[in-house]
Amino acid sequence: MNRVLHCAVLALALFAVPASAQHLRGNAHDHDHPPGPNGGRVEGAGAWHAELVTRAETVSVYLSDGDGKPLPVEGFTAVAILKSGAKATRIPLHPEGGRLTGKADTALGERPTGAVRITAPGGAAASARFD
Repeated sequence: MNRVLHCAVLALALFAVPASAQHLRGNAHDHDHPPGPNGGRVEGAGAWHAELVTRAETVSVYLSDGDGKPLPVEGFTAVAILKSGAKATRIPLHPEGGRLTGKADTALGERPTGAVRITAPGGAAASARFD
């Protein structure tokens, strides 16, 4: 009986190893980023990186390329769906002063969770998740 139990545990461990190794590989944007140049959280959004900065009701998203070089945001549009506390808020973002920005109805705090959907002038779109 003891031998059967040991074999079962070993079999489960062997099945779990490939799954955990696959999780560690992830994708090119599945890694932690240091804080962005504007003090926000940076996450991958397709070919871009998006830096999310929230202060009171103001939401700002700064875009950069894969090397961290800032991108011009003219012609881009975005929608942020962010949750702070129990309520999720949809915030349309528009270009202003080198960033995409908009205002929520209430203060979001410094680390809301959610996603930002970004659309480029040519129609290419990507999302960044902030957990």
